This record gives sequence, structure tokens and C-alpha cells, in this order.
Amino acid sequence: MAYAKESADKLNHAAERRQELLKGTLSVIARKGLSGITINDIAVEVGCSYGVVNFYFKTKERLLLAALDMLEQEYEAYWQRMMADTASTPADRLRAVIDIDFDRRVATPKNMAVWTAFWAETSRVPAYRARCGELKRRSLQRLTDLVTELAAGRDIGLPAEMIARGFYAISDGCWIYNHVTGEISPADRERDRQLCNAYLARFFPEEFRTLPPPKGTRRPPGDERPSKAGSPRKTAGAPKPKTEPTSARAGTSQE
Repeated sequence: MAYAKESADKLNHAAERRQELLKGTLSVIARKGLSGITINDIAVEVGCSYGVVNFYFKTKERLLLAALDMLEQEYEAYWQRMMADTASTPADRLRAVIDIDFDRRVATPKNMAVWTAFWAETSRVPAYRARCGELKRRSLQRLTDLVTELAAGRDIGLPAEMIARGFYAISDGCWIYNHVTGEISPADRERDRQLCNAYLARFFPEEFRTLPPPKGTRRPPGDERPSKAGSPRKTAGAPKPKTEPTSARAGTSQE
């Protein structure tokens, strides 16, 4: 029994060490990119020797691909949690996809930097192209399945796969634009959510007429709700109805 416990402790330590090395690798990629990165860079980041990194991953390419896999697994785990908490309609699940892609825990500067670093190297490194291509095709198929389910029995003008590709291109485009420009504030993410919603509303206006903000966030500026009595709020500068001659209002205060 003592031997079994010792073996379990060693396995746990090895798993924790691997996680530590992979997290350090992601930090270095986000800061330096993939070009010219070395195992020694990772060792310095984590505070260990070159030999420790080499012991766990053998080669730099295996280490980098393992880091990419860890990032994808974190995204997948968050996707599964969000979908489990989402209503069962395809429209609700598509809205959840928008929320996931622009969630503050997903669309971070670090994550954006790492993803775009791998995308940028796919034309040069076949292993990156194979892995990134596999992930993107799987994501596109998920979107296509949701759009196909939502479009069943409707004449929407385009094949579901084309609509899904358009949505995917907008989401990826927002990520790349935000990474390049540094526009990563909550307002920027909300803008991108609304953009994706507006695109889907072109084909499914009833389901995507409005996109509520994520739970726990304030409504965006200009998104006014009706007053308690059910009438619209007054807007600044709106003219008052005339109820008396102009001369009788000469001394009234103005809004």
C-alpha cells in the first residue's frame, strides 16, 4: 500500500509539473511568438533547468503542440459547461457561442496572442496546420449543425454551411482585429457580440432581433428599457407637446 501511495504521489507530481511547464510555455508564446522560441526560454520562465523541460517533452515541437492542446482543452471545457447551462433551442446555443467567443475569460490578450501565433505559422509548419485545421473544421461543423437545426423548414436564402462559415469568419476576424489593434476592453467585446448577433439576425430575425448582455453585465449605452408604466423613456432634446400659447411659457425652465 505504501508503494501504491508513493506511485500515485509521483504521478500527481509529474502531472502538476507538466501543467506548470505548459502554462509557462503559453506565457512565453504570448510574449515572444513562436519564431525563435527555445526550450531554455521555457525553462527560465518556469524557473527550472533545460533538462527538466526536455525530460517531460523530449522536443520543442512536442512541447509547443502540447501547449496548444492544453489551450484548446480549456476552451472545450468552458464550451461544454456553457452548453450544459444553456436552454436546448439551437438559437439559445448559438447565442451561447457568441458569449463564449467574447467572454472575458476566453478572449484575453494572452489567449489571442497564442492562437494567432499558431495560425500565423500554419503555412510554415505542417504540424501546426494539421492541428489548427482539425480544430477549426470541428468548430465550423458545430456551427453548421446548429444553423442547420435552426433553419429546418425555412427558406433562408443560403445553405446553412455558408451562413455558419460567415459567422465563423466574423468571429475570427474580430479576434484578429482586436489582437492587432489592442481593442480588448469590455465595450469592444460587447461591440463584437452585437456584430455577430446582427449577422445572424439577417437570416433569423425573430430569434436574433436583440442580444441581451451576458449575465452580470450592464446594458450597453443607448439600450433603453421601457418605463415602469410601459411607455418609452423620454430622450434628451425631445420636443414637448404644446399645451398652451408660446407667450405663456416664456418664463418656464428649459430641459
